[in-house]
Amino acid sequence: MGRILVIDDEPSTRVLFKSRLEDLGHRVALAATGAEGLMAARSNEFDLFLVDIGLGAGVDGFEVCRRLKAVPQTNGVPVILISGQSTTREDLHRGYNVGCESFLMKGNMTLLEDVLRAMLRIKSLKDDLAVQNYLLERQNRRFQEEMRNRPTDSSPKAATDRLGPERPVGVLLVGLDGLVQYADRGARDIFGTGVERKHLGVLAPSRRLEAFVRDARTEPLTGFRLDLGARAGRPKRSLLVSVAPMMPKGDSDLGGLKAVTFHDSAGGSSLITSSMGSSGMSIDIPLLDAARRIYRPSAIIGSSLATVNAREALQRAATGTAPAVFQGEAGAGKTFYARCLHFSGDRSGAFLHLDVTSVAPESIATALFGSKDQNGLVVAADQGTLYISGIEDLSSAIQERLIQLVERGDFTTEGGTASTRVQVRLITSTRESLRQLEEDGRVTSEFMGLFDQNRIEIAPLRERMEDAEPLAQELARNLSGGSVTLTDSDLLAIDTHDWPGNVREMEDCVEVLCAAALGDESGLSTLPDTMREYDRAVTRSATPLAGNPLNFVELQPAPRVPSTGGVASLSGMDGAATGSSSEAVSLELYERLALERALEEVDGDRLAAARLLNVGKSTLYRKLKRHGIE
Repeated sequence: MGRILVIDDEPSTRVLFKSRLEDLGHRVALAATGAEGLMAARSNEFDLFLVDIGLGAGVDGFEVCRRLKAVPQTNGVPVILISGQSTTREDLHRGYNVGCESFLMKGNMTLLEDVLRAMLRIKSLKDDLAVQNYLLERQNRRFQEEMRNRPTDSSPKAATDRLGPERPVGVLLVGLDGLVQYADRGARDIFGTGVERKHLGVLAPSRRLEAFVRDARTEPLTGFRLDLGARAGRPKRSLLVSVAPMMPKGDSDLGGLKAVTFHDSAGGSSLITSSMGSSGMSIDIPLLDAARRIYRPSAIIGSSLATVNAREALQRAATGTAPAVFQGEAGAGKTFYARCLHFSGDRSGAFLHLDVTSVAPESIATALFGSKDQNGLVVAADQGTLYISGIEDLSSAIQERLIQLVERGDFTTEGGTASTRVQVRLITSTRESLRQLEEDGRVTSEFMGLFDQNRIEIAPLRERMEDAEPLAQELARNLSGGSVTLTDSDLLAIDTHDWPGNVREMEDCVEVLCAAALGDESGLSTLPDTMREYDRAVTRSATPLAGNPLNFVELQPAPRVPSTGGVASLSGMDGAATGSSSEAVSLELYERLALERALEEVDGDRLAAARLLNVGKSTLYRKLKRHGIE
């Protein structure tokens, strides 16, 4: 069934369409204005748009249709214009001119199912055609490359020598869920028989292969080293891994297969290279479409006020081309936000990233603006986005040249005199306070002025802990292909930890938990202390620890609490609380009791209670809120 967006300013009509479409098995989203509908269309993935011609204030239905057809993200989605009265010849002419596929009367529900079926079939045919065009283009490009590289010596030995270092020793095709769909003979030799339908985390546990493959969302990645120990008569092997994303598969939201190739590290490079156009940096249309499905504002998980504000600011920034700056701690997700901003817009060029901290200061200008011998990132990002992280380390001279790039749309190469015109959107980020950077003179006021329109702050995870659990569950689904769900104990540990490394640290920890759930526990020692404690307690209950002033619990094996029979006394808590047999002994129960006892000891002084419990103030407040303690 399809995902349908209904844009209509009449509440009764929206309710009617929603009810009817959901009865037919479709997923439905509603928008009351043209502007709201355009934002929803840009932020989410739909198979069909139903747009009222006579929208009230603001953008009318014809203009909504024209804008939907003008944006690459939505121009392939059918638009049905709907009207409450008979459409005139002029309406039909205007509607088809702006690109709609069909018209429908609001009251004519008998035709609705047939029209929807026909439009969704058109969408499916368009998707199939895009796949075929992609495969033909890829095949043609490979053929042309082979023709250009054909050597004069066509002997069998010469052919073998050519293929030797480039031929992979094994190939896997892996789905988005991390499951192997196909393995050639070489891959079966590496990992053993029965590879198909196994998860990468099982094939190579605790070696981050799955994470490396997952990170290749829109463009190929190379250079991952995989060391496999000897097993079952097979010798130790050291391999170089490359991965290239393929086409989206069927009606999947997030993509299709990825080709994973393995080369002996003795001397091989990836057989699969980036599918770039003549400019060297343009992304294939299908891959661009897949990227827009992955990197969109709705993919930013969280309902906290800080996350909602950042997501809304990003959506506003996506409607224009003005420079933007993200401020947030290391690991907070600045690069992900930057990619969302790029792929939520209508840029057709590449997204290129320069991490200033990874480049020698004397090489930054050449990397950005190029030299007489080679182009820099600015040229490569023409019609696309240039993302610079670590702007606090940019020299004032480079800041001035970036101001010229934004304000005049041109630049000069290192050592050159002639200017070159480009259309590049500038996105930057910093780990430090924007105000402090300007006050310290590390960035000029003119440079910071470029970002007056779009300054977006990404709060650290510890300040938006209500996002922690849904974010962790989403990471678990992505890292395990949906085969792992975090337990209550896992989530309690996640809620307890302060996450100094932010989302990046959480991703690493959830990956370890997923690997353990899939059968490999060797990485559990890398978890933070708080998470290891709760991991050990998954199948254990708690008993009080004597001699502790607050009677904190020591994790020990204990018999299961009977389900019937009187009251279970929580000994050692000085009678602070008792629980009935229907309230099983649990870590959460003892944590609540410890919190209440700590507050009693210090007469309700929360800061003193935090010191007594040896936890941070924010952690204490979060736990009090979690347990409903006033």
